[in-house]
Amino acid sequence: MRTEPAPLEIDVPATCECLSLVHEATRRAAIAEGFDPSAADEIAVAVGEAMTNVIEHAYRGEPGHSVRLRFRPGPEALRIELEHRGAAPTSLPAGVDLGRLARERRRGGLGVHLMRRLMDHVVHEESAGVGRWVLERNRPGSRPLES
Repeated sequence: MRTEPAPLEIDVPATCECLSLVHEATRRAAIAEGFDPSAADEIAVAVGEAMTNVIEHAYRGEPGHSVRLRFRPGPEALRIELEHRGAAPTSLPAGVDLGRLARERRRGGLGVHLMRRLMDHVVHEESAGVGRWVLERNRPGSRPLES
């Protein structure tokens, strides 16, 4: 009987200064799980977007908070969770009107869109005051995950 490996967990201060650390840890974890460097970079960008979302929206840039980053390798996909105790998103956009964003010269608003473009499954869960971004990327040649 095959057992799943224990997840790798790290607690990271919820600051912009830690984004490069999160990027590099994610990239290395993805490569260790067999993803090629290009796919590993895409996964790291998506996780960085989720981390930025937590810093800017869940914690509103306030110092003194952290994010638990959890890597859960599975046979079909790599699952990455970012757990926080900040505010939950009020809504997640279903799609993005890139033309409107450009016309209005708005900054931001593309994080969730980018996460969804780079990953196979992206959700935000909320339970008992704990928020969790869940991002999954299928392994090459695996069947798509059920959403």
